[in-house]
Amino acid sequence: MRFIVAGIMHETHTFSAEPTTIETLDILRGEELLRFAGTNHSVGGTIDQCRALGIDILPAYFAAGVSTGVPSRATFDALTAELCERVAALLPADGIVLNLHGAMVAEDFPDAEAEIARRVRDVSGHTIPLAITLDFHANIGQSMVDMATIVTTYDTYPHIDAGERAGEAVTLLKQAVEGTIAPLMSLVKPPLLPVPQAMYTSSEPFRSVFERAHRAEEAGEALSVTVAGGFPYADVLDAGVSVLVTTDGNTARADALAIELASLLWDAREQFIVANVPPAGAVAEAISSSEWPVVLVDVGDNIGGGTPGDGTVLLAELLKQGAQDATVFIADAESAAAAYSAGPGKLVELSVGGKTDRLHGEPVLICGSVRSTSDGRWVHEGPENAGVPVEMGPTAVVRVEGVNLVLTTHKTMPGDLQQLRSVGIEPLSQRILVVKAAVRWRGGYEPVNRHSILVNTPGLGSVDLSSFDFQHVRRPIYPLDREATWSHV
Repeated sequence: MRFIVAGIMHETHTFSAEPTTIETLDILRGEELLRFAGTNHSVGGTIDQCRALGIDILPAYFAAGVSTGVPSRATFDALTAELCERVAALLPADGIVLNLHGAMVAEDFPDAEAEIARRVRDVSGHTIPLAITLDFHANIGQSMVDMATIVTTYDTYPHIDAGERAGEAVTLLKQAVEGTIAPLMSLVKPPLLPVPQAMYTSSEPFRSVFERAHRAEEAGEALSVTVAGGFPYADVLDAGVSVLVTTDGNTARADALAIELASLLWDAREQFIVANVPPAGAVAEAISSSEWPVVLVDVGDNIGGGTPGDGTVLLAELLKQGAQDATVFIADAESAAAAYSAGPGKLVELSVGGKTDRLHGEPVLICGSVRSTSDGRWVHEGPENAGVPVEMGPTAVVRVEGVNLVLTTHKTMPGDLQQLRSVGIEPLSQRILVVKAAVRWRGGYEPVNRHSILVNTPGLGSVDLSSFDFQHVRRPIYPLDREATWSHV
C-alpha cells in the first residue's frame, strides 16, 4: 500500500499586516519530509504510523509558517501548484494524506483548505481516498469535508497529540482503502466564536465535551470524533466551533452525536467569556508574589495566534515598576542584529519593539549590557512539537536594569522551556517570565509555573472580539452577539 504525504499549514490572521510569502514559509520537498519522523508533529505522526502499518511513504511537499496575514493569490497559487505537481509525479497511490491547518485564508479563497483539497483531487482523481489532518483551531467548512474521506484534528490545546491524531487518520485511511470501513462524516457548527484563551482543553467546557467524545469512540458509537475550537481572528464565514463525527456508514448516529456535542458547547457558552488583568496591576501582582516564577501571559501579543511578537506593553511596565529577574522575549530583527553585532559585554542603546504596527505598544528606548548571543537554534523538548527544531535567527540577551530582554530575529511561539535554556536562562532562576501566548505556554511551562496572570494587553490577540471589524463571519454569533440563539432542529 502506498500513501502520498503532503501539506500546507498556515493559520491566517486576516487582520494582520504581516505578509505571508513564499520566503516567510519553511518548505520541505520529497525526502526532506522524513525529517519529521519520530516527532510530535502531524507530518511526523503520519510518517510514523505509515511505517508502523507497513505502508510505503511517498513524501511530496510540505510548507508551513507561524501565523501571519493573508497570502496573495499569486503566493497561494505558487504553493498549491508545486504541491499538486509533486503529488501528480508520485501517482499512482492508494491514498493521500494532507497535513493542513484548517484556518488558512488566501486572497480569493476564504476556505483555503477546501481549495487545496480540490486542486489535489483534480490532479489525483476523485476516487483515491484522502485523509486530511487539521489543527484544533481549524475553521472547518463543509466544502473541505466533502473533498475528504477522513478528517481529524488535535484533541488538545496545548497541542500535545498532533502525532497521535495524524496516526489515527492514517489508520482510518488504510481501513477505508481496504474496504473494511465506509466512513461517513456529519458536520455541525453552532454559532460560537470563542477566543483561544477560552479553549484550554483541560478546563471546561471543552474538557467535558472531549470526555464524552472519547467515550463515544471507545464504545464504538463513532470511528472518530473531531471537536475544533476554531480560529476567531480569521474573518470568514466558517469561523468558529465545529463538531465533526465520522461513523462507519451510519448517518443517523453521526448526526445525533454531532448535535449532542455541539449542544453541550452551546449550553456552556457563557464560559467562553474571559476577562484579564490590566498590565499595571498584573505586573504589580507579579512583583509582590511570594511564589515564583510568575508567568505573565501577554495575551494581546499571542504569537501563535498571528501577532507580531514585538509587543512592548509588559516590557515598559516591568521597567517602570522596577521588576527584578524578569525575562521578556521581543521579536525585533533590527535590534537583535545590533545587539548581536555589538557582542557580549557591550553596552547598547536601542529602540525596541513596536515596529510591525502600533497595536501592541510603542517602541521602548533601552540601554543595557549584552549578556550573550546565539544563533537562535534549539529543539523542542515537548510535549508539544517534541523533536521539532526551531530557528529564532541571530539572538541576543540584553540585561536592562532587572530585566533579561531576549531579542530574536524571528518571532517564535513560546511553549517550551528549551527556548529559555537555549539562550542561557534557567526558568527557575527567574521571578517573572513573560510569554506571548494564550494557552500554548502551558505545555512546557506548567512544571515551573507557580502563579500565572493572564494580562489584558492590547493587540491582534485581544480577547475583546468587538474591537475587530468583522465583515464576513456568520451573524449572529456568540459572543460577538450576546443575543444569539441556536437550534439544531
